[in-house]
Amino acid sequence: MQDQELEMGDIAEKLYKLREQKRNLESQLKELNNKVDETEWQLIEIMTTKEMNMFKHKGIGFILNKKEFKSANKERRDELYQEFKNRGMEDLFTINANTLSGKINELRENNDGVMPEWLDGLIDISEKQYISIRKN
Repeated sequence: MQDQELEMGDIAEKLYKLREQKRNLESQLKELNNKVDETEWQLIEIMTTKEMNMFKHKGIGFILNKKEFKSANKERRDELYQEFKNRGMEDLFTINANTLSGKINELRENNDGVMPEWLDGLIDISEKQYISIRKN
């Protein structure tokens, strides 16, 4: 019985130390992510100011990209649902945001790259710029 208690204590101590190590690593990762975001934003600002979409440095390509995020306007979500339902697309509200975004992209492509009028004010679109890095 005493051996089991000793083993249990050792395992408990090991678990405590591992969780402590995990907390420390998560904290370091959070700090590192903040530094990455800050540095990426600095490069985005410089590239935007210089009107550059890409450049190479030491054989590595840096490409300025934008990603759109689409979501239902919160105040008009019911109205948006009704508009999609009227057009036979009510299934979009039972699936994830990426599928909704894909459908909106498809609707825009089929409308000469312009958001259909019936979606005006019903969809919120935000953009996030980011840098792609390609090593040659």
